[in-house]
Amino acid sequence: KKFDDPDVFSDTEKIDREVELIERHFYELIPWELFVLALVHCFYKSTDTVVFDEFLIVIGTGNGKNGFISPLVWYFTTPTHGIKNYHVEIVANSEDQAKTSFDDVWNMLDDDWNKMKRYFYKTKQIIRNLRTGSYIRYNTSNARTRLGKRAAVLVFDEILEYQDWEVFNAFNASFGKKKHSRKFLITTNGYLRQGFMDDWLELANGVLSGDIETLGLLPLIYKLDERDEVHDKSKWIKANPSMPYFPELVKE
Repeated sequence: KKFDDPDVFSDTEKIDREVELIERHFYELIPWELFVLALVHCFYKSTDTVVFDEFLIVIGTGNGKNGFISPLVWYFTTPTHGIKNYHVEIVANSEDQAKTSFDDVWNMLDDDWNKMKRYFYKTKQIIRNLRTGSYIRYNTSNARTRLGKRAAVLVFDEILEYQDWEVFNAFNASFGKKKHSRKFLITTNGYLRQGFMDDWLELANGVLSGDIETLGLLPLIYKLDERDEVHDKSKWIKANPSMPYFPELVKE
């Protein structure tokens, strides 16, 4: 419905530059990833604000959601994106999970460090673009690491494990002061019901049904439509849109 607004446009030039940069340094993107990248670059002409400032991506196990978030947040720190001090904070319950996307970026830079060291500074805790000043950091959900954040991008990883809204609210408190700020909640579905995850799914259903029109939330929920579809392998792509491109994923 938002695309019916004549004030909304997709910045196709920026999308094309982003795709070219990511594919040069990471890997060839597949359709569901290109779809998300395009929706990231939707703006209101009159205010130069983003149409979607929250992305909820619920997707089947093994789809490479972290592998996708890694080049996306790296792109946000580059001059191609074009906003200085556009900081990225990645949040998860465990350090191993929080470091997943961070390590993807670190390893990409390290593989070509003789060239990349002219443009980036990196330690095992932070990656900073020397031209934009933008950094990527990872955080666990304990209180000590929540203080003093001034992020332009927040990534909440595997929100199925969040017991309540405490972690989200703590990081969200100092969020949104930067132009084109965005939040990404990426997760598989889990067994913890009537908590943080279900609250977001309820919001998502409200947006998708049209009952909620005021939020900048973009829900992208990849799932089977009926329980019986689990017995039909041709339907699995609904929950795992990466499957046609990764034979090993199909095997697993």
